[in-house]
Amino acid sequence: MVLIILGLVSSGVMAADQRASGQKGTLVFADAGWDSIRIHNAIAATIIEKGYGYKTEVLTGSSPIVIQGLRQGDIDICMEAWTDNILELYQGGIAEGEIIELSVNFDDNAQGLYVPTYVIKGDPERGIPPLAPDLKSIKDLPRYWQVFQDPDNPSQGRIYGSPPGWAADQILRTKMATYNLDERYDYFNPGSDTALNTSLVSAYEKGKPWVGYYWDPTWITGKYDLTLLADEPYSKAKWEAGYACEFPGVKVTVAVNARLQEKAPDVMAFLKNYRTSTKITSQLLAFMQDHEGDIETTTQWFFAEYEDLWTSWVSPEVAAAVKGERPAGPTRFQRDLTRFPAGIRLNLGIYVEKLIAWVTANFQALFAWLKAGVLGIVSLMRRIFTFIPWFILIILLFLLGWKLDQWKTGLLYALMVFTIGGLGLWDEMILTLSIVLTGVLISVVIGIPIGIIMAYNNKVEAFVKPMLDGAQTMPSFVYLIPAMIFFGLGTVPAVFATIIYSVPPCIRLTNLGIRGVPRAMKEAAYAFGSSRWQVLTKVELPQAIPTIMAGINQTTMAAMSMVVISSMIGAKGLGENVLIAINRTDIAMGFDAGISIVFLAIIIDRITQRISNSPQRTKSGEEVRS
Repeated sequence: MVLIILGLVSSGVMAADQRASGQKGTLVFADAGWDSIRIHNAIAATIIEKGYGYKTEVLTGSSPIVIQGLRQGDIDICMEAWTDNILELYQGGIAEGEIIELSVNFDDNAQGLYVPTYVIKGDPERGIPPLAPDLKSIKDLPRYWQVFQDPDNPSQGRIYGSPPGWAADQILRTKMATYNLDERYDYFNPGSDTALNTSLVSAYEKGKPWVGYYWDPTWITGKYDLTLLADEPYSKAKWEAGYACEFPGVKVTVAVNARLQEKAPDVMAFLKNYRTSTKITSQLLAFMQDHEGDIETTTQWFFAEYEDLWTSWVSPEVAAAVKGERPAGPTRFQRDLTRFPAGIRLNLGIYVEKLIAWVTANFQALFAWLKAGVLGIVSLMRRIFTFIPWFILIILLFLLGWKLDQWKTGLLYALMVFTIGGLGLWDEMILTLSIVLTGVLISVVIGIPIGIIMAYNNKVEAFVKPMLDGAQTMPSFVYLIPAMIFFGLGTVPAVFATIIYSVPPCIRLTNLGIRGVPRAMKEAAYAFGSSRWQVLTKVELPQAIPTIMAGINQTTMAAMSMVVISSMIGAKGLGENVLIAINRTDIAMGFDAGISIVFLAIIIDRITQRISNSPQRTKSGEEVRS
């Protein structure tokens, strides 16, 4: 009780000190994941901090997530609300009085289906011939589906769609049917705007054909030569009749949480005047790209280049504070003590980027061969599962559970799988299972031999162990980056990301199992004239089987978790449903997909555990050690 009272008293004293010293609260900006919103955040934050004395923070998430945060009050300011892409969520927040729309940042933008210009005109300097010389509009796409062939389904073309949860996603799906594009093209869900960007940049750098949804302003449209495919001129009637026309310009607004009126009315007044344009934003993005993505340098350039614009948003006193004509905030000496020196830049990422570019340029044939092989294995797995009738698969699963444990266990497995089918997710389950098993199979083929070599050679173990430590401690999302760069989006990069993430347990436990075999047993085998190969196959591996199987169990569970995460780079299956549900804040859809993943994970975990724990039996039924 005393502690509580002291805490309240100290909090009151701190609050009183803040008021006495003129300190203000912290305002939270929304970062929806693209560079233009980060630039506008930095511009507004500079004015708010220097001119009005508030502190600022940034909260990152997808468009639907940050708008939901804006409604709930976790976020105070969103400098770029693409209203058409989060229309229902955004309008709902306004209707409920949770969101206030202060101004239009810009509304002269464009969006739709883009292709690299070299696809139409070629690029003599890069040795790229025109691949679709007569491609001018969306209606021309059916003639060129083979140019944009889907690597996961070679009989169709691939159109990269909008990130899930954006209004453009449903619009494009409807357009596919309106223009009969679905007869020749698969609509590919990229999983996120980051994955969409990566697919476009990777294709452009390699000179490959690409067609998909994009928008401006972005640094990509500023840096690369892209062509927006023509469509019917916009009209309200055509738009309402299956979106049979071009996208209208999207109103990109500055929106705030309603409580900002009480927290910072002076900031509200400033943001009501905030307005730029697509042209200005594109120039900022291009400048930032030319300066290694340095937002601070870009912001300084904006204040110098567009002084007449931003000074019109604020009072002369605030403008003077922003320009540093009167002191505001900590002194330069204090900033120098608390900030890491800006002049010290290691730029390690540049060397990594150059290495990846070199590998990509010189080993494309190898990556293509690997991609075809992995895709073939996944397709084979999927064909096997889809060939078996659903009820036969459930019966087989029941018998397997009964054989490994008891009939009640088999019945539970069967009910779980039946429930997944009843939720309408049977096909997604089959695809997820195919990707998991492919990843596990390749991980085992790689992991067990490496584990054996480690067990036989201490130097190899000393070399490999730090790599395994790094692989297991690295955030799983990081594996998606090289997988996307080398293999694009879809099933294949998901498998490779799964392999990298899930192979370490198999290697470690194989090494541990082989090293754990008693020396006396191995010496006895050698004494009877056994060769090293015979000792490995007749003594060490049988003795290490329980430990190796435990490693395979851990590998399988790691693969299961990674396949779900891989939905962010376009992997289909149950993970895609989870990602869509998160972006749409669809609780029902998220629960159905989530419980299906749980059921599938439980079944896989229990089966592999039972296999690893099952002792070999003699004909008389007595248990013996393997």
